[in-house]
Amino acid sequence: MLTIQKFAKLAGTTRRTLIFYDEKELFKPKKVADNGYRYYDYDQLYPLTFILELRRLGLPISEIKGLSQATDRDALNVDLQKVLGEINDQLDHLTTLRATLTDRFNQPAAKASPVKNRPFIREEPASLFCRSRQSVACTEAEVAAIYTEFYQQLGRLKLVNQQDSGFLTQLPDSNANQYPDASFCMLKAIDARTDTGDLPLVKKPAGRYLAIDTTNDMKNICIALQILTDYREQHQIQITDQLWQLNLTEQFTSKAASNVVRLQYQIQ
Repeated sequence: MLTIQKFAKLAGTTRRTLIFYDEKELFKPKKVADNGYRYYDYDQLYPLTFILELRRLGLPISEIKGLSQATDRDALNVDLQKVLGEINDQLDHLTTLRATLTDRFNQPAAKASPVKNRPFIREEPASLFCRSRQSVACTEAEVAAIYTEFYQQLGRLKLVNQQDSGFLTQLPDSNANQYPDASFCMLKAIDARTDTGDLPLVKKPAGRYLAIDTTNDMKNICIALQILTDYREQHQIQITDQLWQLNLTEQFTSKAASNVVRLQYQIQ
């Protein structure tokens, strides 16, 4: 017979593991001496190996007890088929995690800190977004409800892939007075391979955009919109009716938006 230390070495496990399995009634030594020493038989190596492999699959002790004691081959296959299903689910989840992190690290490097309330014009590439349902009200409760519905359907992991997110609002003439009650939909940038289910899509056209960065609260957004109005009137700039309000970070602080947001209008 083998001491616990020698048997553990033979099986490629540890003394602590064998003691733990003994205490859990999963795998018992062949003999326990009067002094408490555990001894094992060579033939015990084979059932222990089966148990160790099931543990490597991530199965809990309770399930392994049933599987290791099964004598009906068909019953064992049924149980292992369930295990295979669980493994496939885990692999699908890991695949999604890998795709999310790959997307995150493929995004352009973060730029310098934005300068608030200073208008600027920049070229923007075309981009594709999926969108939520259209809002009915602009209350905190409405925003929270749309946010929950939207990311439950799209997948909450999309929140950390560093692709653009924000809102699309119909707000002609960058009218600050109409902003508090303007209807909006929530946006999340996607690429062609993203599964969005039945969420509708909207394309942000390529072109020149008049933009301004500002603090995400009603007062500062209205101030920024008025600055945009003054700027475009001074420079005789014509804009579309769609206000693209994009988050500058993925950490949302209020109403599903980052602390600093970018307001953009495409120049006609």
